[in-house]
Amino acid sequence: MKVYSLGGYEEVGRNMTALEVKNKVLILDLGIRLDRVMIGEDTNIQNMSTKELDRLGAVPDITPLKGKEIVGIVISHGHLDHIGAISRFVGKFKCPVVGRPYPLRLLSSMLKEETTPVKCPMFEMHDSSIVIGDFEISMIPVTHSIPQSSFVIINTCEGNVVFTGDYKLDNHQELQRPISFSKLKKLDPKLLIIDSTNVIQEGITPSEKVAKTLLTDYLKMIEDSRNGIVATTFSSQIERVFTIINQAEKMGRKPVLLGKSLCKYYGLALEMGLVKKNVQMIRKREAINAYLKDVNNNKKDYLVLTTGSQGEKEAVLSRMVDDKTPYKFENRDSVIFSASVIPNPLNKASRYTLETKLKMKNTSVVRDLHVSGHASKEEHRKIIRTLSPEIVMPCHGYPDMLISMADLCYEEGYDLNDQVIVQRNGQSFQIG
Repeated sequence: MKVYSLGGYEEVGRNMTALEVKNKVLILDLGIRLDRVMIGEDTNIQNMSTKELDRLGAVPDITPLKGKEIVGIVISHGHLDHIGAISRFVGKFKCPVVGRPYPLRLLSSMLKEETTPVKCPMFEMHDSSIVIGDFEISMIPVTHSIPQSSFVIINTCEGNVVFTGDYKLDNHQELQRPISFSKLKKLDPKLLIIDSTNVIQEGITPSEKVAKTLLTDYLKMIEDSRNGIVATTFSSQIERVFTIINQAEKMGRKPVLLGKSLCKYYGLALEMGLVKKNVQMIRKREAINAYLKDVNNNKKDYLVLTTGSQGEKEAVLSRMVDDKTPYKFENRDSVIFSASVIPNPLNKASRYTLETKLKMKNTSVVRDLHVSGHASKEEHRKIIRTLSPEIVMPCHGYPDMLISMADLCYEEGYDLNDQVIVQRNGQSFQIG
């Protein structure tokens, strides 16, 4: 078995790994690097050529796979840094995509948005496995910050692989059930490819229940306010959005979702029955402006949930603060950030600029009502001990993150020379 590290091994983003068995290749995730193109949650990359995205380093370099037979793409979950580049390469690969229903539906909507619509076979994963070429694929649901995330299990004649994708071990989410350790204990992986994004953090990552409590407590503190309340979070964080909607209604305010991506992610979850509560959702700029005119005149009646948690220039929140909508921020209005800043210089600068503008308008800026969707050190330790793989390959992180995962493996008794593989983008290695 040959393992290719094609993206996400020097950065957070453009994740792509590939396995080759008997001259056939299976791809694990195929994402985009968001900070290279400063993709706002409402930004459409369909107008950018693949050549331009490649020049910017926004998509993986697939050169090592040139001339190879690609038999399939498996997606662990629906975040853009894991599925955002599929639409650019699946036509070239001419292969099916395998995943759980929610991420596949998100991908389907992206394929339709391309300048020239792209079609490919899609196979939905549920409880059974599927065989593509020499790969038997199954999935074990796991908690993350988007519905229907999974560990991907690949059984081959040359050894079995567990690919975690992004995950955390959360026992208290409402929309996703905890991972089944009884199923994990039955696996016998030769290789574990494991998310390293948050391994530097000691302890465990707080549950989504903590974020829910933080939001609920703060909103109760201001429930008598007659001023404006605006909140923003990651559009794909459906459980967080659901929490804000519920609390708005308890306050006697009408929740409204503004922005293309926010409406897309929540609307799809609603359509699939993952959430049951229908709310006002407005996607288009002209309609958003018209609606905000009424909101501005009756601020006490609404809780507005918008795109723009990273300070993206054309997101709804940025346009509101730049007075490009009828909504006018004023003293005693509250703006809630229920999202961390994605750790790259561009996002940090954009978010700082946005918060500064809000403070100059004398609004109350409330930060950090949030928890991460990525596992911390002790959660990774639990997974490594449970699976006891022969070899561990850290993925999805800057070099310091991958090295921190290697350090954890060393603590767990792994030989750094033979049993822990720290790769860079474009590298590969052979197993067996």
